[in-house]
Amino acid sequence: MDSDSEVAGINERFKRARIGLKDTLAVIDMTLEEQLRELVALSPHEVFEGLNELIGRTVHGTKIKRFKPQEDTHPFHTFEIHTEGGEVLGYLNMIYLGKPIPCYYLVYVEVLLPFRGRGLGHKILKAFREFAEDKGAFGLLDNIIPPGEPTYDIYAKAGWKCIEGLIGDDMVNGEGHYMVFVPTSIKTSDLRGKLIKLLFNLRKKRPVIDMHDNEAMVKRTITEFRSVYQALERLFEKEFSTGTSTPLMRFMFTKFVTQVLGFRRRIATLLGYTGGESLDQISISDRIKALSIQPCSLWGLKDGQAEIWGEEGIIQDLPGGLKKEPTHYIEDLPIYRRPYLSSWMETKAGGGGLDLKISDLLELGFDPTKLREFRHEGLEYIFERISPRFLSSIEKKRRFLPKITEYASDMRFRNTTIRINPPLAILRDRGNAYILRKKVKGIHSEEALDQLRTSPYLKDMNRAVGIDRAVVLTINEIKEWLVKVFDSSLREEIEDLTFFIPWDLERNIPKVTVHILGVSLDTIWIA
Repeated sequence: MDSDSEVAGINERFKRARIGLKDTLAVIDMTLEEQLRELVALSPHEVFEGLNELIGRTVHGTKIKRFKPQEDTHPFHTFEIHTEGGEVLGYLNMIYLGKPIPCYYLVYVEVLLPFRGRGLGHKILKAFREFAEDKGAFGLLDNIIPPGEPTYDIYAKAGWKCIEGLIGDDMVNGEGHYMVFVPTSIKTSDLRGKLIKLLFNLRKKRPVIDMHDNEAMVKRTITEFRSVYQALERLFEKEFSTGTSTPLMRFMFTKFVTQVLGFRRRIATLLGYTGGESLDQISISDRIKALSIQPCSLWGLKDGQAEIWGEEGIIQDLPGGLKKEPTHYIEDLPIYRRPYLSSWMETKAGGGGLDLKISDLLELGFDPTKLREFRHEGLEYIFERISPRFLSSIEKKRRFLPKITEYASDMRFRNTTIRINPPLAILRDRGNAYILRKKVKGIHSEEALDQLRTSPYLKDMNRAVGIDRAVVLTINEIKEWLVKVFDSSLREEIEDLTFFIPWDLERNIPKVTVHILGVSLDTIWIA
């Protein structure tokens, strides 16, 4: 069986493994969505005969169940959308605020992605409305979705209103897009004054609320990871029993592990997260750790053409082989030897070639094959492989970065000049997406900070002159300036920016200037 037919036949594999609807959809979303979309050019569910109808029947039979807070384990009032079989398709977590008016603050509202657009959002908000009316309590939501988006309309149709219309724009202070639900059963004097006090009380409690929300989110996500892992083992039990492996099998396990590693990096920065719900709960067996990785997709339509867009001059000069078969060409390029990888390589086979296993990804904590070095016509570039689902955010960033140059060309931040490093070309092929950028003489700020704080020969240097502090202060000053200049209209793009710090890659040391007033960086690149 060739690789394309193996993906196209995934439907039969799921049937033989007797994997339920929710796990099937979770596995697709986490590992195969883009590959199936490449093959059918529509929804990945089209590969599964009758799956959309099954989703519809499952949604039709759902019921809302309410759970009260449980001391020390679950501080939220919760509504859950349950299927007839007891699976959970959506959540609404809320916390009670008693002063100055009875109110339930909606901390988290979500319907699982495959089940959206089928009325479940309306259903859970209707349940909340009936609950609030019965309790005689307000509803409050910090809604990050702007007016005009379909999800925003769900709240509006359920009776929610923008709080600015009740208390005035000046009282919100641009901190959020709060929406409020006012039950018809409530008659109160000085509604404006009480809502203002309610927001004030909420702001004081937000750190604790966010901490509990983070813990609950991590717990839910770990449960989903464990469920997907078990489903993957069942999908490929035949291969495990015969001691064989296929590209599809390796790809799906590699994708799963990189998803877990990415989540581990994200939760390390969560407010108040202490690791109470450890990712060690996801126990990966030795037989899976021993698999060779398959980090890129090999699947696509047989007559499908690679897509390339960006700067015309750059694209025209690219090698013909790269434009014809981007995936094969790029994945054969040398891996970018960033400090994280170089130090690890010193302990592996004397720094020789890489034959990476799943166990290596778990040890490294990231996929080193995502970054490839490309030398062309005397210039050095980097290719980065990303998930195609992030292409829309990359496009926003490509349009936004030149605007930074317009405003900051003559500015310095703590004696540092900023430069942009925008995508020069974007390539899409076989379910993969690649970004071409110039190679800069620097490394990602997060990696720089980690090296400064953990590398044995850099820790003393950093402690003596405070390089990490200079990096953080400079980046924060740049971000504050960007928010001030571009207001909140481009806040999402600003939060998505990455910063690169000058670095001597050969010696693995930062390139900084130390003077009587402290430490400064000559340049920071924004990408």
